[in-house]
Amino acid sequence: MGDDIVKLKFIFFDYGGTIDSDGVHWRKRFYELYLKNGINISYDDFSKAFFDSDDNLPRRHNLKGLGLYETVKLEVSDVFKYLKIKDIELEKKIVDEFINDSKKYIMMNLNLFKNLKEKGIKLGIISNFYGNLESVLKSIDILHFFDVVADSGVVGHIKPDKEIFEWALKKINASPELSAMVGDALHRDIKGAHNIGIYHFYISNEESPKCCEKFIQIKNIREIIKYV
Repeated sequence: MGDDIVKLKFIFFDYGGTIDSDGVHWRKRFYELYLKNGINISYDDFSKAFFDSDDNLPRRHNLKGLGLYETVKLEVSDVFKYLKIKDIELEKKIVDEFINDSKKYIMMNLNLFKNLKEKGIKLGIISNFYGNLESVLKSIDILHFFDVVADSGVVGHIKPDKEIFEWALKKINASPELSAMVGDALHRDIKGAHNIGIYHFYISNEESPKCCEKFIQIKNIREIIKYV
């Protein structure tokens, strides 16, 4: 399969669960931290609190210019409010642990971004985010690696809608046959990529059925280097 995609010139990444972890999305990462820190709650009940925070974050707060730490702090603060937990120290501990874990994976992925850029490959991000993804990337010093950032909160479309993918490709004159999407969500990332005819790298440790010839499963984004 590697020989079939050696001409890739454009690679687009999801952000949460792709760049900041090896295929584990924010909800699950947060849930594990809450349990670890003594908040005993079912996954279903936690999910209600998480989505109340996540879905409403840009409505409740002015996120313009906010970096990763400030964004995560608001996310956790709103979950605590939903759960009626008043513990500033515990809230800060969960935020700090989430940020430190994110930075660990981001640091692991820096060489990949550098190597891909050295090969002349243009990089982009296509993410369902809150409208402040560029400032988040800038706050963790990786914005300069990306030629385009398609933040759903800015573009006005969410994955898997074709429009957000087409917006990103158009911004850097990327042709679908030379492009790939890398993500951890089958419905959002992989379905969206499939619908516009670009290669799709799916990050998962669990074997998944291959949907088509352009589907490649990997365990983390660092494995992409084998295909370019």
